[in-house]
Amino acid sequence: MKKFLLTLLILSSVNVFLISQPVKKVERIKEEEVPVAVRIAFENDFGKIPEDGVWTVNFTVVNEGGKTTAKPLSYTFRKGSKGDKIEVRYSPQGKLDTSRGLKKINADS
Repeated sequence: MKKFLLTLLILSSVNVFLISQPVKKVERIKEEEVPVAVRIAFENDFGKIPEDGVWTVNFTVVNEGGKTTAKPLSYTFRKGSKGDKIEVRYSPQGKLDTSRGLKKINADS
């Protein structure tokens, strides 16, 4: 009986630990949903945002005190495939993280 209760206690502790972990997700969003800071940074770095591209947001979902919140981690613009692929990722504050397929207008040396 003691082993059963100990096992039950351990399993419930592990379950609570797993439930409280943040969940990472990626969602497709409209250009209008991208923060202004990110859109302005893109235009300053690369010029006009190409048409027919796709914006995605990478975010975590955290449950704190019974309240679920989503915290954005990055915003990514993608267009094309394979050889002519464009992929640019920004932080929520508009800082360029990575880029591929486009040349920066104001390259810092």
